[in-house]
Amino acid sequence: MPRGGAGEAWQDHGLVFPSEVGTPLDPDNFSHRFSALCKRAGLGHWHPHELRHSGASLMLAQGTPLHVVSEVLGHTSIAITKDVYGHLMEGDRRSAAAAMSRALFGQ
Repeated sequence: MPRGGAGEAWQDHGLVFPSEVGTPLDPDNFSHRFSALCKRAGLGHWHPHELRHSGASLMLAQGTPLHVVSEVLGHTSIAITKDVYGHLMEGDRRSAAAAMSRALFGQ
């Protein structure tokens, strides 16, 4: 959001979604604003955390290594990421098994 009418009250924190004066948004206020915006766009009720989950799912679907996704999400342990998103890596396990089969049996 540009400075707009904030004038001298503007505090530039380099945020993507700042308050009207450039400061960090209160998480609850952001959540409510985000939900209202999604509803107006015809998307139904969304919570900002669902964007985080979607982003992680897309990274994994594109082959981003689990440890990288874990770092991007700020998880303290790769085990947390694996516990939450491990079900999305079923295809990776099948691909690994097929690669081993080809290597061992030439199939």
